[in-house]
Amino acid sequence: MRALIDGHHTNVFLKPGEAVVSRHPILVSTILGSCISVTMFSPARGVGAICHAMFPRAAPNQTSLYYVEPALRHIYRKMQANKAVDDLEVKLFGGAAVLGGPGQAEPSKAVGEQNLAAAVRVLQELGLKILRQDTGGSRGRKIHFSIKTGDVYLRRLRQNDAALYWER
Repeated sequence: MRALIDGHHTNVFLKPGEAVVSRHPILVSTILGSCISVTMFSPARGVGAICHAMFPRAAPNQTSLYYVEPALRHIYRKMQANKAVDDLEVKLFGGAAVLGGPGQAEPSKAVGEQNLAAAVRVLQELGLKILRQDTGGSRGRKIHFSIKTGDVYLRRLRQNDAALYWER
């Protein structure tokens, strides 16, 4: 992990409602439960983007990046502005059922599933194919997205889970 961190210009922790789009070798980390993150990377342009969206549905004309649709459309517009859409590698993470538990109403259990459905719908509307995904389940995830390479390193947040590594 130290080599991964040292190989990047800057390290950023992405909070809900935030997005990063850059040409610089940034390592972006975030922790996901029911939230989703989408990464976009253009190998030809060396531009990458990631968002962390928390809620499935926004009110009409809502532009807050806390919501899936505005967040995904925002990072896609930024990638378009960088002329980095012809070779986009799109990856989707999160959407776990972590909000449920004793005393919780049934709808709260579905937030992650609703976030995933919204993300898939918006990506389809944008004509983007999901290259890789790790979604659903009952475990949170910690991801590290390398804007230098487009690689995503993922660890599920439970004891005895092995770290996963995905190459482009």
